[in-house]
Amino acid sequence: LDPGGARAAPPMRDMIARAARLGIGIVGSFHELGPMPSQEGVTTALRRCCLGGAAAVAKFVGVASEPSHALLVHSAAAAAELPVPHIALAMGPFGRMSRVLNATLTPVTHPLLPAAAAPGQLSVAEITAVRRSLGYLPSKEFFLFGTPTKHSPSPAIHNAGFEANGCGHTYGTVETDEVSVALEAIRKPSFGGGSITIPLKEALLPHADELSEAATVIGAINTLTRAADGRLLADNTDWVGIRNLLAAGLRQRHGGAAPAELCALVLGAGGTARAACHALRQLGAAQLYVFNRTREKAEALGAAFDAVPLSGDLDAAVGGLPQLHLLVSCIPGSAGGAPSDA
Repeated sequence: LDPGGARAAPPMRDMIARAARLGIGIVGSFHELGPMPSQEGVTTALRRCCLGGAAAVAKFVGVASEPSHALLVHSAAAAAELPVPHIALAMGPFGRMSRVLNATLTPVTHPLLPAAAAPGQLSVAEITAVRRSLGYLPSKEFFLFGTPTKHSPSPAIHNAGFEANGCGHTYGTVETDEVSVALEAIRKPSFGGGSITIPLKEALLPHADELSEAATVIGAINTLTRAADGRLLADNTDWVGIRNLLAAGLRQRHGGAAPAELCALVLGAGGTARAACHALRQLGAAQLYVFNRTREKAEALGAAFDAVPLSGDLDAAVGGLPQLHLLVSCIPGSAGGAPSDA
């Protein structure tokens, strides 16, 4: 809505009142197509665009005849100290920087369009590229913690996602089995979050400020997130991936219905094994067995998930089971240990 003199007219007042009743946000907009006003003039125009408190966004658009006009509209908007978000743009080639600096509802074009809708309009990719190069984008560091991580595809996947979305974030690895080394990276102000792999899924759990329900039940984590207030949030999504893959396999093998007395075996006793036990219980496993070379670890995991602990010779343990529908190995492939007939 143009906040000029017509805003006092009954039709304008009626439109504003109706929009308020319907929950529609109004952009109070002023376009100056003549010479660029002074900074004070732009500030005054933006304040008028608030429509006496009725506008959800105030917008000023002028025409830049020199590069400094892009900074002028940005500075004027800051000086206005508006009670609502603002759009402050300078049209034309000299005003392109105003589109980089503008933070609310910036109009953009697209390479597939035959022409820009307004002089000086940029694409999202062009704006984010400039913002990234100047350090204007939020930039956090994300890591994969644990060992081995050298062959993990996580950095390539996450960095490709950050790049595609115009983020300034980075994702790397911290190859370690030491909690103290991981905490050194986690405690940096630039830390945004991370993924946890063996052998730190249980060891890092006590250092989180808040655990998700899944992380609490499982007793292990695979995801850390730094919240806006600085708290370190921990979650476990391993069990979701395990459950979904097993459920798909059961549907394929058993025609959509799992066996009435589903019997499952988990190899290992670490954080991933705990997630697997939780996933199997969520699938409705009636009989759950856990195997580990160390009897005490098998017993501890069995007690946590009401499972039968097994140890000793794996082939003998598997051979002694009355039936077995699912086997989940949570030990590194390099460690061997799979049943000989698996």
